[in-house]
Amino acid sequence: MRICYNIRMDNDITKHHKYIEKQITALSAQQKPDRKDVETLAQYHDMMTKNFQHERLIHLLVTLFFAVVTVISLAISAVFYYILLSNNNWAQDWILGLPAWFLSLILVTMEIFYVRFYYRLENRTQKLYKLTRQIYELMQ
Repeated sequence: MRICYNIRMDNDITKHHKYIEKQITALSAQQKPDRKDVETLAQYHDMMTKNFQHERLIHLLVTLFFAVVTVISLAISAVFYYILLSNNNWAQDWILGLPAWFLSLILVTMEIFYVRFYYRLENRTQKLYKLTRQIYELMQ
């Protein structure tokens, strides 16, 4: 379900970007755009940008949380590996350390996908700021 939500978030930003570009083009085509129309567009765009920024903040916190958990898991795995090297009973220690290694592998994989998604979300949100400047230039 989370993957579908993330794809939907990307689609929402893309749809909003295209909609605002279309509105800016329509307003720019007018000789003197109606100030009320431009202000309404600016308010809508600011509200949506704030929503996307909030979403970006939540994903940053989730990404950082998983990064911390991943580092802790890797540290535990390293401790098990150190015990394995220093102990003569390596078969028993290997079996005890195996869940920590699997957990580390899973968390590293999840972190890679979280960082990838956050990167895309950050870049798409940054593109919205250019549209904000264009809208406020229409008000001049």
